[in-house]
Amino acid sequence: MVGAGSVMAAAHLPAALSSTTVQVVALVDPTVERASRLAHEFGISPRVTETVGEILPEIDGAVIATPNHTHCELALECIEAGVSCLIEKPLATSVSEGEAIIRAAEQHRITVAVSYPFRFVGSVPLMRTLLESQHFGKLRRFAYQVGTRGGWAPVSGYNLDRRSAGGGVLVVTGTHFLDQLLYWFGYPDDFEYQDDSLGGPEANALAVFRYSNSGSTFEGMARFSKTVPLKEGIVMETAQGIVIVRDGIRFRPRAQPSLEILLQRRSGNQQPSQKGMFQLQLEDFVAACREKREPMVSARQGLESLRLIEALYSRRSPMKTDGYRFDFKR
Repeated sequence: MVGAGSVMAAAHLPAALSSTTVQVVALVDPTVERASRLAHEFGISPRVTETVGEILPEIDGAVIATPNHTHCELALECIEAGVSCLIEKPLATSVSEGEAIIRAAEQHRITVAVSYPFRFVGSVPLMRTLLESQHFGKLRRFAYQVGTRGGWAPVSGYNLDRRSAGGGVLVVTGTHFLDQLLYWFGYPDDFEYQDDSLGGPEANALAVFRYSNSGSTFEGMARFSKTVPLKEGIVMETAQGIVIVRDGIRFRPRAQPSLEILLQRRSGNQQPSQKGMFQLQLEDFVAACREKREPMVSARQGLESLRLIEALYSRRSPMKTDGYRFDFKR
């Protein structure tokens, strides 16, 4: 486990310790004392090292959960040693770095996955199936939002440095939605983007996406904030009604507007999984390594997210602001 910061402590390490498919043999962090404290907090006794190179001969895989600008160097070091990687999102801080990781992985035939754990929430793959089958009719438009006052605080504080993080709220928070956007709809045909950056990481951003495929043309808007609380979720208007994806999938049919239908997969005689999304993600990564297949979120899919992030930033226009009030209207 590479990195002993907040996301490792809150997500990746608990997932690994809950799984029967892996054994945590090492914690790696430049601040060895921090890694030692983390091991003590969880009651484990792995080897604690300052650099990943010290333990590469002893491991099969690495979870890389370090500041974004370190992902590429660490991943390449692991790949060249024959060690598969699960890399915390984003894959890297630039498309060129992401491409370097993919080239190395293909050359050495190493599995690389990217941590987008919401892909392992049941409503996300189910929504993709429903959209592909046009279960709700043709999509007309969608709107997504997520916002908090502040947010999680990495130990290193790298998210306050645009070069270290690769951006602001679009990278730190918005990238999860961009991954779902690509998974559900594919790469957009056109888009607009605005944020409040004055050279540092942006705290508020607004994007508009346009699609034209399979005879269907639709548009969607997404807004992301680190200053304004916004209830997270996506609402889609379709030919047959309104779809709400928030803690499940709910459908309000146009023909019966007083109804709200909850959609979920039938589990048959099987008990629903009690595993969290980070554990499911880790076990998919392990299975992909063993079975020599692509993980659910591959490095190439992670690269598409990076490509879209770079493209959005390249079209940036300033967001209208009034002090700490932001205009999210188009």
